[in-house]
Amino acid sequence: MDYVFGFAGIPKELRDAVEARSAEFARKAKFFIDAMPAGASYRQRNVDYFAEQFRQYASTDVHQAVSLAIFYLVKDADSTRFFVDSFFPHTLMIPVEWKWNSADGGSVVKAAKSLVATLVRQVATARAALPVLKDELQSRAATTPWLLPPKNFDSNTYVATLKNLHKAIGDGFCIQSALTQHRATFVKVHPGVRISGRHRNCYVDNRGVEFHPPGNDRHGFARDASQHDRQCLLAGRWRLGAPYDRLFHYDCTKGEKKLKGMFYGCHTPQAAQEGDPHLNISPNDHVRS
Repeated sequence: MDYVFGFAGIPKELRDAVEARSAEFARKAKFFIDAMPAGASYRQRNVDYFAEQFRQYASTDVHQAVSLAIFYLVKDADSTRFFVDSFFPHTLMIPVEWKWNSADGGSVVKAAKSLVATLVRQVATARAALPVLKDELQSRAATTPWLLPPKNFDSNTYVATLKNLHKAIGDGFCIQSALTQHRATFVKVHPGVRISGRHRNCYVDNRGVEFHPPGNDRHGFARDASQHDRQCLLAGRWRLGAPYDRLFHYDCTKGEKKLKGMFYGCHTPQAAQEGDPHLNISPNDHVRS
């Protein structure tokens, strides 16, 4: 598997020393470092830097072999939350709890060594999780709940459970245990349902909309990327850092009549939509009839 890693919040005074030791924490990975003043907060500029770097891997089918993760130094609560939320649900975000006060006289060499040791541990967490996540999303796409569209699957549970799974992975919990535990939480509220005449189970949201996996007839979010913003594109290729089939979608129905209702677009507000008779909804909330 190929990895594309971002390292955020690295003190600019340490950037060169940390990058010189990249073989220890970014072996066989493409990586980007966004250095900042040690006391600075995360801003939109930091989001844009990594999102634009990742975007280049989304334009072709190369994304199928590439997994994404950002290792971010934890800063003030508000800006850290903003930074992490900006990459949900497409990028695996791994916190790095590490601080350096250069005013205390700590040497650059010692600080870089300490930071690199911390990065090595956190990168190992991502490397353990991402192949398992990729297998979950690609081999079990028809049964996993983790590809459901976060805006259009109407649920009081789904997004919170997906975020809790994300946090558990970042905190270093066993990936298989985390998947099992959080899936159990989700299916207590939204168990798989076999609709009469169907060959596979589906998930049903609070409105009674049925999200049926498509089988081999996949024609999801494969449109011209220029029609969509960056968030749509990244979310249409990755979920929690792992790549999935960009053609995957759900055939959404509600009983035997044409599906009608209010649905979000991947980058547009909620609006009335009507299926023919169903709607195709991709994991990134792209909708078409």
